[in-house]
Amino acid sequence: MHQMVQNPLDPLGHLEGHGKADYMPYLPHQRPSRHGHAKFHPHHHQHHHALPRPTPNSAFSTHTVQQPHTLHRITTTFTRPHSHVHSHDQDQDQSSEHSLRRKTPSGTIDNGYDGSMAHLASGPPPLKHMILSPSSRIFPNAVSHRPSGLGSSTGIFQRLVQVPVGVEAWPPYSQTVPTGNADHAVDALIDSAAPGALGGGLGGGLGGGWGMGARPNSMGLDPSASVLQNMAHHNYNNVVSGLQPILGPGYQQPLTPTAYNPAGYPHPQPAVWREGTVPDYRSPIPLANGYTAQNAVVDSAFMPSHSSIHQGLPNAPGLGQANPFRLPLSSHPLDDGFSRYGQNHQTHSVPQHRLEALSLGGSAAAATSSSSHTHGEASSQTRFKERALQQAHMAYNDLLLFLGHSKKAQHGRTGSGSRSSSKMVVFPKPPKRSLWLWARAIHPYPSNSRVDLSLHSHPYSSNPHGGYQERNSPTMGAKTSLEMLTNLCEQSGWKWVDGMLLGGCLHYGLEHHEEALEWFKRIVSLDERHVEAISNIAATLYCLNRQEEAEQHWAQAVKIRPSYLEAVEHLVGLLCSSHRSQEAVNTIEFVQRILRVPGPVENNNETHSDSNPDAALADNPEGMGSFAITSEAKRQQGYGSSGYAIPGNENGRMILLIHTKGNMLYALKDIDRASEAFEEAVLISSGRQIKGVQNLIRTIQSVLAPRDNAVGPSRAQRSLSLPLLLPPDRAKHTAHLVFAASNGQLPGLRYVAEGSHKRAAVSTTSNSLLSLAKIFQDAMSNGSPSAGVFRQPAGVGDILALYYLSLSLQESPSTANNVGILLASVQQSSSQAISIPDPSTVAATVPGIVPGSGLALALSYYNYGLQLDPSHVHLHTNLGSLLKDIGQLDMAIQMYEAAVACDGTFDIALTNLANAVKDRGRVSDAILYYKRAVTSNPDFAEAVCGLSTALNSVCDWRGRGGVLLSEGQHDRWHVDDEGMLRDVKTQGRGSGLMKRVVDIVGRQLKEASTWGCGVLQEHSVRHVIPQLRDAGAGITDSSLDLEAELRRWAGRSWEGSRILRLIERSTRAAMWCWYRDRHIRGIQSPTGYRRPRLPPNLTTPSAPTVLPFHTFTCPLTAKDIRMISQRNALRISCSTLRSPWVPAMVYEPPNPPSPHLNIGYVSSDFNNHPLAHLMQSVFGFHDQSRAKAFCYATTTSDRSIHRQQIEREAPVFRDVSSWSSDKLVNQIVADGIHILVNLNGYTRGARNEVFAARPAPVQMSFMGFAGTLGAEWCDYLLADTTAIPPSTLRPHRNNLSLEDVFQDEADAETEDWVYSENIIYARDTFFCCDHAQSADGSDERDMTWEDEQRRRWRMRKDLFPNMPDDTIILGNFNQLYKIDPTTFRTWLRILAHVPKAVLWLLRFPELGESNLRRTAKAWAGEGVANRIIFTDVAPKQQHISRARVCDLFLDTPECNAHTTAADVLWSSTPLLTLPRYQYKMCSRMAASILKGALPKTPEGDLAARELIAGDDAEYEDSAVDLANGLSYRMAAGGYGEGVGRLAEMRKLLWKSKWTCALFDTRRWVRDLEDAYEEAWRRWVAGEGGTFFFEDL
Repeated sequence: MHQMVQNPLDPLGHLEGHGKADYMPYLPHQRPSRHGHAKFHPHHHQHHHALPRPTPNSAFSTHTVQQPHTLHRITTTFTRPHSHVHSHDQDQDQSSEHSLRRKTPSGTIDNGYDGSMAHLASGPPPLKHMILSPSSRIFPNAVSHRPSGLGSSTGIFQRLVQVPVGVEAWPPYSQTVPTGNADHAVDALIDSAAPGALGGGLGGGLGGGWGMGARPNSMGLDPSASVLQNMAHHNYNNVVSGLQPILGPGYQQPLTPTAYNPAGYPHPQPAVWREGTVPDYRSPIPLANGYTAQNAVVDSAFMPSHSSIHQGLPNAPGLGQANPFRLPLSSHPLDDGFSRYGQNHQTHSVPQHRLEALSLGGSAAAATSSSSHTHGEASSQTRFKERALQQAHMAYNDLLLFLGHSKKAQHGRTGSGSRSSSKMVVFPKPPKRSLWLWARAIHPYPSNSRVDLSLHSHPYSSNPHGGYQERNSPTMGAKTSLEMLTNLCEQSGWKWVDGMLLGGCLHYGLEHHEEALEWFKRIVSLDERHVEAISNIAATLYCLNRQEEAEQHWAQAVKIRPSYLEAVEHLVGLLCSSHRSQEAVNTIEFVQRILRVPGPVENNNETHSDSNPDAALADNPEGMGSFAITSEAKRQQGYGSSGYAIPGNENGRMILLIHTKGNMLYALKDIDRASEAFEEAVLISSGRQIKGVQNLIRTIQSVLAPRDNAVGPSRAQRSLSLPLLLPPDRAKHTAHLVFAASNGQLPGLRYVAEGSHKRAAVSTTSNSLLSLAKIFQDAMSNGSPSAGVFRQPAGVGDILALYYLSLSLQESPSTANNVGILLASVQQSSSQAISIPDPSTVAATVPGIVPGSGLALALSYYNYGLQLDPSHVHLHTNLGSLLKDIGQLDMAIQMYEAAVACDGTFDIALTNLANAVKDRGRVSDAILYYKRAVTSNPDFAEAVCGLSTALNSVCDWRGRGGVLLSEGQHDRWHVDDEGMLRDVKTQGRGSGLMKRVVDIVGRQLKEASTWGCGVLQEHSVRHVIPQLRDAGAGITDSSLDLEAELRRWAGRSWEGSRILRLIERSTRAAMWCWYRDRHIRGIQSPTGYRRPRLPPNLTTPSAPTVLPFHTFTCPLTAKDIRMISQRNALRISCSTLRSPWVPAMVYEPPNPPSPHLNIGYVSSDFNNHPLAHLMQSVFGFHDQSRAKAFCYATTTSDRSIHRQQIEREAPVFRDVSSWSSDKLVNQIVADGIHILVNLNGYTRGARNEVFAARPAPVQMSFMGFAGTLGAEWCDYLLADTTAIPPSTLRPHRNNLSLEDVFQDEADAETEDWVYSENIIYARDTFFCCDHAQSADGSDERDMTWEDEQRRRWRMRKDLFPNMPDDTIILGNFNQLYKIDPTTFRTWLRILAHVPKAVLWLLRFPELGESNLRRTAKAWAGEGVANRIIFTDVAPKQQHISRARVCDLFLDTPECNAHTTAADVLWSSTPLLTLPRYQYKMCSRMAASILKGALPKTPEGDLAARELIAGDDAEYEDSAVDLANGLSYRMAAGGYGEGVGRLAEMRKLLWKSKWTCALFDTRRWVRDLEDAYEEAWRRWVAGEGGTFFFEDL
């Protein structure tokens, strides 16, 4: 063997310990010795423990738990973890994005709130999988290859088949085979005669039974018992195989004709179809895409994925079928930032025994006869040797059949309680001539006939009990044949290579591994370049637990003959199993580089290529120095047709290798090179007839486009440029149309024989298409340029084309799932897609789905997928999410329940189901589902946060814990697991569920700071600067050095948010320039007013799990609250600006007011909703000479009196509930809106994408959301100095020029500010209340104080007839989620100090009553607890009216009463509040409202000081003093008259009711019109900043 020297381009040199193996120079008289050989019996259970042989490249039982960081809107298929296997952690990529949309106790923050489109999901869900592996045994390959140079063996045992061990219907050995073609004969024999065989390895490492096996049990455990014992609990798909995979329902594909699973990598259970012999066996198809559907998890969070490498090859980004590499490869999520986020993988493995694969190949050093023999003697000896080979082949084959059947029989006897490890059995590939002679000896047959080989070759028959009755023991037959071969080899002087190869295989099968090694080494001593023998040595060494030596030998074999793909496959598998994926990639690329030819070499049965492959490699010294291409190799069918110097029947293997490389590159996050690898695999399958994936997509779209001869070419062109929406039945014919010339078959596989190999190659091609589609889909979702093979962003139509072709090659429920996800994102506008309606009536039965729309077809694909696999958990989940998004909550719940029934540990489905049933009011059920999700995945952020929100909504604080915030000033009192109070000032640290939530927020926000880092590269700076200047920066910021400032930002935290802010600020400047040019300067720009575009490499960020609304009751810092809102705003902006409907030009500004301003109000709450209760008269009260209201209702009418009044009184009212975002934006522009008002903010039903598109010059928000929006698309908030203290504003806040952005960012890391918007400060309270026009008591102007007291007393007696007259009623009518432990403790202390007081609360919700009563008893005793009174929630008018019965309203300091505060003050009941947080508007609202209800007099100021506490202690003392100071005396009129300070306050509120600012709606509207005019004036003049009503 020649010395191999590594050069800089040689990726394999480092794998060889020495240039030449240290082989023993055997002499002819030497015979192998068995001394010291440790026997290994695959059939005896006890030996699994006695002789563990770890094999790092083997498949093994494992749990891999990939914890999610965040969620995607779409869920995808992945296997689930089970708790019975131990774990250890692996590091995860911590960089990730987070997004969540969740229901809240006071409303749903739904899909619309963040303005994102359905398709704007970022990345994949976590692949939680469990791999069940056989303890495999691989037997040597007995194919003797004659010297053929590059042409690797096409021996008839080339295709090795894996068969499930536990299959009951073992096929008869009498399978007929075609005659005249030994390859076909033996392929059919193999496919039919593998009882319980777990195919694997010798014939190659990929597809159709190629592959590696399982790891020896180095842990001393029974590898089967650790997993298989639990299989009785998992009736997944009723798989017949005893090795039924523990993957969870929906991970089986009943129709998949493949042995390859590029997405799920190695599920070691056999994944091979046995040519119809086992019709019920299904290949596993774990899915590894990165999509979650809308509404996935908490109404849909993003689930990005990790790309860390587990035990071997990673799964592909696309969806998976069965796996050809029987490698220990774990499915993992794609990194879309399910690397879901910060969590660690937990991998559990149970190594297992196996015998490694060997090959029997030919050699140039074939045995020759002695020169002393005569020709006749030589001929006679040759014939005897041939017969000996025939007999040895028969013996070897029978031995393998016997071992396989013995394994099956033992498997059946041991039962689930004591299972021996599964052994892989691989059939050898004997020399072609020997097998042909063997077949002729069995049954002579003409070339066109078929032969039944079974009766002649099967030395034992089956009995009715499943065992074999030996006529001649296969073991004895193997020993006899081995003795014969030993004698013949000795006679040849140990130079008969074929005999030594087959003898080594027999030794291997008899478990004489040391002897097998010696026999194979003898061959190498004769021919140091005998690749098959070297590879067999490697396999034997591997079985002997000498992995490093095995690796060196396989590397040596690959370098000698790169076209020997079996060695390549084994080497790649070994590298991957030891987590050396980059080295595996280098190995495959080395083989590609050596074998690549300049172009496809076409040949067939009749003709051969005239091209010279030697010339193609002449410039490659590695290639020419390592091997030579023989003329025999070049004459093989299809030689070079793949673009590589291999015969056509090896094309499938090359496809599998290249696809595997793509998987590994994807796991290494090299997305560009991964996509190129997947493209290469697809192009090989297409026969190199299509140049590039883009041309393939154009071809697909062309053949699928509707044919209409009546239309011109413009229609055809339009058909190619728009997404083509096909139902499943149409999509399934794609391959037949694209490859019509080959009758729908892949041209590149025409030389691959029919059978499991070809099916594996077709499956892999399908998976490569899926992988490409998934990569492009992720890029589109993230707004980033498509990877690798696409030089421009791929659109929905391009991605669908790839999915259609993939689906037509191989029907897959996982493919249907992804197509459904994509179609659901397609808007229903007929101008944006060409739809071919589904002839089925599924969509017609679901309200809210328009036939022919993307949603309708998505529904068709989900149902189609469920027909293929009714237990596909992700299809159920995504279908549920689709139904939930269109408002079909009950149907969605049914789908989620079906998903949970399929997999009761599926955290995404459990969390989605929890959200849905909570929306239906089943809070207790929701809590149970949340708990199950957290139990399944303790680090699942959405489940943890959902559980916290649900428990807090019903005041179940056990285990809540708390956080250490402001040195205990906030959230001071924590609750332990037993429900008892703990003082954080004493403990000095946070604890419990709340701390977990806050820690999640902190981690996610820290990760979010890296979003966009690296975007400001040289090309991005050149891309951005001209656009900013053209948009108006040259006018608004003429002195600003944009280039220098941008370069200063490069690489710093929050780089992405800064770029986005500049673009949004420039968009506003461009509209301003357009207005000034037209209406002030009287000119028009010749180039128009272009909208700056986002850099292509700036992805769409996802939002944190805790949403802005959740911050109201979550103890967070000012910085955290600010950043949460900003993060949501960035996502809305980025996703909107990437939407196809956003034009290249900014929207045209309105004409100057003439005479009035046009004010647009956008809201989902123009119905029976608190906002409508408060503002219903506002729109008609506008002075139309100053402001004209345009109301845009984004929800359908509930026909309530509030909706009817708004529709009647508003000058313009538009029901836009069914309008798309672009239609609504265009209408706002057409209406000439000057100021657009957001009445939702971050609440349910918001259409914030409308504001992000910037259709109006001035945009503001009020009344809908009590906090900052943190958005460039919100210019102003309306507030007062009580609700938003000036100290909480961003220090620099002009919000006008680009220079401001650079100055603003200097304050980005400051801790104590929240509001980035300009504030319009109202004179009194900013809060609007229409009660004077609409509430009960609006006709009470002439009522006297005595009449009011009499009415109040009568109502008290009606409501509480048994209550003593001297009882003091303290009350709170908020939803219970606003109560925190610190507040409830204070209330209990107040009750304890006011013996005559009761506390009146609402069952809001009902479940909270029992929790609060239990807590009160534990904290304050039964006496205090019994003084808490609960009543049901009353209708609105009754609620306002009965509020007067309460003596003192105790506000919730964490999150104040808002509308309820106005209701209480309208009833003249005093309200005690505490603005606990300086920086939380929601905790300061009641103080603002109270000030508005009190008169502007010294008496009113005094009352305000008494009722607005400074801290918790003052709050408690004030309540005690006021309550104890109140008493009742019976007046002459028979009613109780209050005496004390509280009574005085009540009278003060009652008297000021008709004159105070709070209830003077017309005054509020007039002030608002002043604010509108000032905001407009400032915009026209180019002025920014905050302003006060007093200054107007």
